Amino acid sequence: MTLKEKSERYGKFLELMDSTRKNKRYGKDSVAHEISWATKTFRDIQQRFDYTFRINGHYAFLTSIPKWREIIATDFSGRMADHELCDPLEPYFEETLHSRTYNNRKGMGSQKAINQVMEDIFEVSNGFTEPCRIIKWDLAGFFPNAKWEVMEKCFTDVIDNNRDRIAEEHGEWFVDYLKWLAMITINCNPAAHSELRTPKCFWAEHIKPEKSIFTKDEGIGAPIGRLPSQKAMGLYINDEIRWLNDDCGIRATLFMDDCTMIVPERLHQYALSLFPELRKRLSAKGIKMNNKKFYDQPYKHGLEFLGSHIRPNRVHLNAKTINRCKAKIMEMNRCKDKEKELEHFLASMNSYFGLLKNRTDYYKMFELLRMCSLEWWHYCYYNVRKKCLTAVTSQSHKMRLYRKYGIKVKQKQK
Repeated sequence: MTLKEKSERYGKFLELMDSTRKNKRYGKDSVAHEISWATKTFRDIQQRFDYTFRINGHYAFLTSIPKWREIIATDFSGRMADHELCDPLEPYFEETLHSRTYNNRKGMGSQKAINQVMEDIFEVSNGFTEPCRIIKWDLAGFFPNAKWEVMEKCFTDVIDNNRDRIAEEHGEWFVDYLKWLAMITINCNPAAHSELRTPKCFWAEHIKPEKSIFTKDEGIGAPIGRLPSQKAMGLYINDEIRWLNDDCGIRATLFMDDCTMIVPERLHQYALSLFPELRKRLSAKGIKMNNKKFYDQPYKHGLEFLGSHIRPNRVHLNAKTINRCKAKIMEMNRCKDKEKELEHFLASMNSYFGLLKNRTDYYKMFELLRMCSLEWWHYCYYNVRKKCLTAVTSQSHKMRLYRKYGIKVKQKQK
């Protein structure tokens, strides 16, 4: 490798470091890396030149919202490798994924998946005038039971199918380099060297053995907190969704491991006859359906999908989410320094209002507003146009920066 090529790679690596810490500038890993960033950056680049870089700094913890889950993430150096692999392949992922796969894609989140299911119900039922069925199925332990070899193949297939375009944009060497990155990021075996940041007793109390990758054999288990895992699992059953939609003519909408099929009443038995072949295909990849979460009902009965209750002509937010919002309001009402906790309060409330205003639950927003302590209205108000809470002018983020640090933030010109 010439000196010019090395200089170019050094420059790209520094750009990668900036993009990796985007929106995580004050995370513990980012701060720890910046203390001696020059030494660590030189070490990581040199290890990449020698193809000796490995991801070893994993840590595991549990989260309880919306339910207890096991999260395994990596340190800043490992996150840089994750982004180095996934960022150049992002446009090719979009081309590979089926249009009815909505997880981990820009502009195609849970709300778009819900809208797609509602649109399918309307079209298949011919404007709610003809009978149709809703078939919903779920995968049991999707991430913990994933095979590393299948996940790696998801990446290598995308790289091989777009080899010429990648080589033209980044150079011929970059194709094999991406395959090497895919190998080390997928096969790093995080269960063997993870620091537990949640007491071990919580695992036995809240996480079933089949839901944890710490109980799996080597070669099985995808850590939820890693970017390559999220991308690979999006591609994991992409072929099966393509088969259902394009080959079988079934309207199937997938969000991670939740799939909803909308079929006319006359094709109900045909749709059920596809499941033995579908189970066979999934079993070959080491995963199986959750028999306890199989749903088959007429569309008028509605369904629960991605935390929402979908019914003809309307959609409601799950009662569990509403109850969590009420509990959060009661918790925030008890805080003594309302001005200090204002940003936290606004962020929490507006996150729930963002869910409610996209559903037919507008009236529930006022029910939640009535629960808020009167003291909050000294610092914020309800913005009718945006349907959210907004800080009063004297408590805006710009004014608080000026009062505390004397910083004047200029208004952006439109």
